[in-house]
Amino acid sequence: MTTRNINSASGLGKKASGLLTTLAGEGKTIFTTQEAHEILAGSISATYKMLHDLLQGNWLLSLGKGRYLIIPLEAGPERQYTTHGFLIAHHLAPDGYIAYWTALHHHGLTEQIPRSVWVATTRRRKEMIIAGVRYIFATLRPYKMFGHERVWIEGQAVQVADLEKSLIDGLDHPEHCGGIAEVAKSLETALTERDTNLEQLTEYAQRMRNRAIFKRLGYLAEHLSLPVGDSLEAWHGALSAGYARLDPSQPATGPHNRRWRVQVNVAERDLVGWRDA
Repeated sequence: MTTRNINSASGLGKKASGLLTTLAGEGKTIFTTQEAHEILAGSISATYKMLHDLLQGNWLLSLGKGRYLIIPLEAGPERQYTTHGFLIAHHLAPDGYIAYWTALHHHGLTEQIPRSVWVATTRRRKEMIIAGVRYIFATLRPYKMFGHERVWIEGQAVQVADLEKSLIDGLDHPEHCGGIAEVAKSLETALTERDTNLEQLTEYAQRMRNRAIFKRLGYLAEHLSLPVGDSLEAWHGALSAGYARLDPSQPATGPHNRRWRVQVNVAERDLVGWRDA
């Protein structure tokens, strides 16, 4: 994020300028009402009044529940909050981690830039739009909340799905990643251009308690002729009875692949059309 020069900015009183300067000096771009009150050291009503005025003057953006984002002065509208998307998501759902399409893009597995920030969390939350960015929260069972790593964004730690978990989450819910074609593309990139840990990929799939993951994973790996070695048969041995849709967001139409027990409900041109792009 571009940092504002608070001392030279017009329209701020001494106390307001001092508040933002102090917060900037502490490396905080997101802060709470209590933190502001401790800096201002006046009455709580005066703190509320100050924050209200800063909100009205577009110096702050409310994140709800007494949390605020300092709005940059110089950053343009298209990139104003790009570097803060993960930070905002972290403050909106401290128990969660960046996941799905957002995580795939973070790891460079898809060229498509998600218009939303996806967050996996155990608590049900309504999606929010902040400064034109949509934050979508996928509610997961606690046993699925693993496989994330710490990423530092402007001095603050944010949890992001690691490469293998990004893939497994995508196979669990392709609809959260732009569809199964985006997952297939990400899988090929990960297995041919990245140092993907196949043992960890298999372990993660086991821990998710959703055998449809193995069906999609095995079908895509074999269909795309990906370098997975002996893992292919290990995945085949983990299949459950019944058929799973290749893309759960699409109707249950199309041929059934008996080997992987998956209904291929996506046209070939749609599934691998990106290879010809």
